[in-house]
Formats: sequence, structure tokens, C-alpha cells
Amino acid sequence: MRSKSPQNHLPWIVIGIIAIIIVGVIVVQSFRPKSVPQPTAPMRHPRVHLIIKSNVGGAEVFLNGQRKTVISDSRHEAKLLNLGRKTHEILLKKQGYADRTEMVEITGNAPSQTVQIDMQPYGMGKSTE
Repeated sequence: MRSKSPQNHLPWIVIGIIAIIIVGVIVVQSFRPKSVPQPTAPMRHPRVHLIIKSNVGGAEVFLNGQRKTVISDSRHEAKLLNLGRKTHEILLKKQGYADRTEMVEITGNAPSQTVQIDMQPYGMGKSTE
């Protein structure tokens, strides 16, 4: 039986080395972090929840002239849900306090916005009827 010469193995060695290099490149590429495309513009939320905070509990909350809710007595806040992106008129009313109106722009930059609207009592806390 004759043994094959080392020259006959050379093409298979070269093919094996090339195959190892190709597999190595594929493996290394699979472990590279994928680049995440950056948004070109800030994300806009079409509908936003508005949290209204106040120094007074029990005040009625009006949105664009319509009564919507009441400021809670415990947390002194109210929520208006799913407001569109535009400027809204928020009015707070409570007996014994001066009405307070604020224009609030809903930008849509975040899913919720918070606004602080404080009320002042009439005549040092005395109720006017």
C-alpha cells in the first residue's frame, strides 16, 4: 500500500482553512451589536392624560367649558384622560374660592402631563354666597 504524498493533501488543507475563516467571520458578525436607528423626530403621543394638581380638594374641574371631574380631597389631584394635542382651557371652581382658569398646551411629548393650578380663598378664607 502506498501512502499519498503531502502535496496531495495541500488543496484540502487550504479549503479547510478558508472554511474556518468564513465560519469565524460569520460567528463574529452575529455577536456584534446591531445599530439601532435613531428617530429623526421626537415621538409624539396623539392622546395624553392630564394630571391636575391643586392646593384645594373638592374643586370642580371644567375642560373647555364642560364640567369633567372633581379634584380629590385626599390627593388634591384629578385626571383628564385622552386629551388631544392642542391648547385646552382648564377652569377650577369651588365655593369660597376665586375661580381659576389656566390655558394648558398638550404637546404630546409624553403620554401624560402634569399641571399645578392653585386657588385663592375669598376674603381670607371666608365664604361668599
